[in-house]
Amino acid sequence: MSLRRQRDPSAHRSLAAHVTHVLVSIVSTDESDRLRPCLASLADQQFDGRITIAVVVNGREDGTAEVTKALFLEAHLIRRVTPFGFAENHNAALATEGFDFGLVLNPDVVLEQGCIRELIAAMQRHADAGVVVPLLSYPSGAPQPSARRFPRIGGTILRRTPLRSMLGDRLARSAHYLPPPAEDRSIDWALGACLFVRHDAWQTIGGFDPGFRPLYVEDVDLAWRMWEAGWAVWQTPAARAMHEHQAATDKTFFDRRTLWHLHGMLRFLRKHPRILVSGRHD
Repeated sequence: MSLRRQRDPSAHRSLAAHVTHVLVSIVSTDESDRLRPCLASLADQQFDGRITIAVVVNGREDGTAEVTKALFLEAHLIRRVTPFGFAENHNAALATEGFDFGLVLNPDVVLEQGCIRELIAAMQRHADAGVVVPLLSYPSGAPQPSARRFPRIGGTILRRTPLRSMLGDRLARSAHYLPPPAEDRSIDWALGACLFVRHDAWQTIGGFDPGFRPLYVEDVDLAWRMWEAGWAVWQTPAARAMHEHQAATDKTFFDRRTLWHLHGMLRFLRKHPRILVSGRHD
């Protein structure tokens, strides 16, 4: 039985009754060069509300603080002497009650003008949405398959081990990756590079699971728990962004990132063993 339930739009705070507050969370680990265009795209966003920027300086200071303050003087900086994981850092940046929507954003993402406005509009259209994601593209302009189906164990072994090097283009055509949409659609999950989250939903499930460290699979787990809690994950093509997406694990046969992926997937399977049977949240 599906745990998804209908939600009454009137049950949420009226966005027209107050100034909508969007809190953006960015983690920079030696990424000040990528951060500059990302922040510039945030400065260009225009919508009926206000925006707050929280940037985590994850480890060594590389100029991230200066780049951030140059564009957002009142940005909140969280400094980590010792690097923390992706989930822990974003949880810290979004640890406040004072926002309507949070935006989990990679420093290698550049938002198109109007992106945040369209993400808010999608939240208004879909009262059950706990997460809304934009249509991501590569720097070349080609659509990026950021919306995906929940993983099955066989496909995970192929995608997250050295076996992937044997598949070539066949892996890219896998049914695991969803094609770009023509209109709003509900999806299983999306890459954590750009996630627009409803405050109520984020608080209900407790944000990311910090046990996924240093990174990988925390975005899959977040979506799964959203669905289990009765929220939905939506993608809207009206909101667009460019994502450089290094895909580091696809460029090497085997390295520490491969191990991080496997560690994350094993944790996910221990938490949600039902996926081995159905590959679905319901």
